[in-house]
Amino acid sequence: MLSARRLILKIGSALIADSETGEIRSHWLEELIEDVVRFFERRQQVIIVTSGAVAVGSSHFNQLDRPLRIEEKQTAAAIGQVRLMLAYEQSLKRHGFSLGQVLLTGEDIDNQHRRLNARSTLQQLLKVRAVPVINENDTTATAEICFGDNDRLAARVAEMVNADALILLSNVDGLFTGDPYDKPLARLVKEVRCITPEIEAMAAHSPARHSAGGMITKLMAARIAMDAGCAMVIAKGNKPYPLAAIENGGPSTCFIPLANGRVSRAPVPTAYRR
Repeated sequence: MLSARRLILKIGSALIADSETGEIRSHWLEELIEDVVRFFERRQQVIIVTSGAVAVGSSHFNQLDRPLRIEEKQTAAAIGQVRLMLAYEQSLKRHGFSLGQVLLTGEDIDNQHRRLNARSTLQQLLKVRAVPVINENDTTATAEICFGDNDRLAARVAEMVNADALILLSNVDGLFTGDPYDKPLARLVKEVRCITPEIEAMAAHSPARHSAGGMITKLMAARIAMDAGCAMVIAKGNKPYPLAAIENGGPSTCFIPLANGRVSRAPVPTAYRR
């Protein structure tokens, strides 16, 4: 991480929003932004991909005793997105940064013209000291709400902007050989250089299997990132200054792209080598 020129940082819903009330965890967010600002002070660029709009906006439906329907999730996303961006903007403003909101779908990235426009916008935002904060356009992308996740969106963004590193902050320390809650002998996998069937089997039994994305989608993100020559890290984010914790040797799983990968562009940042 110390040597990465451009990083993509993905924030999970469970980190940014209280699971019961949907309230934004402002104190945690402030510490995260302090981490991000520290990176910019080292002349590194950070692009944030955030979940949480649906979780934050769902408080409008808290009287329901059933799962939200698609149209209700889209309504929650529209309400929650405003609150989410305001929280990010307030934290960034305290450190002299602006925020640039970017809403994307898979179609935007797959379409060459839209992809080029999105990449240009992200680059211009970074030039004017505005931190890009990306989320899925949940109000229009029905399929993304049903089956999608921001893990893969973050990986596609990393690919699009030629990022050197992708950091997925989640509610788990990383990839385990089994579910540590059920199997006390399960161990954390610190480094992955190739996603094999054995690695995929570990993901199916990971403690993140009940989250919106889960470990399986994180492995999908890892494939995209590694194919693009981008290192990826999974680490638990619900701690003070989570990025500093990773740099200081906190538990995580690092996915290292091969030097002769399909689109390999840059050496692995030294801070990710264990």
